[in-house]
Amino acid sequence: MNTDEKIELAKRILNAFKQFECFVFERNEYNNVKSLLDEIGLTRLVYIGLADPRYREIYIVLPWRLEFEQECQSRIQRLYAERKISEENYKKNRLLMITQCIKHFERERTREIINILEKYIKR
Repeated sequence: MNTDEKIELAKRILNAFKQFECFVFERNEYNNVKSLLDEIGLTRLVYIGLADPRYREIYIVLPWRLEFEQECQSRIQRLYAERKISEENYKKNRLLMITQCIKHFERERTREIINILEKYIKR
């Protein structure tokens, strides 16, 4: 893949992340996408996998979120332990609070990915 093709692919990924916070692509592009993400240094920030297990030809790049799930669970638990959240509110809204926390971190990660892609395209 030459430099112009890499820039075009980076622009496609950038536009997708700006609009949808993910990038969907076909199996035949997998190696190009993976090598570009490795080159840019985004591999540690994203997850690459099948968009749906039923469709083996469609892949997706998403912000990596496993650490966010663990962090958000511990934050909500800590708030409850420090009595900053009532027991009733904790029991009633725990999953909602964790989901909101994860969404916040995903948006931050998406901004980070967008910044890295923009820097790559400009150079």
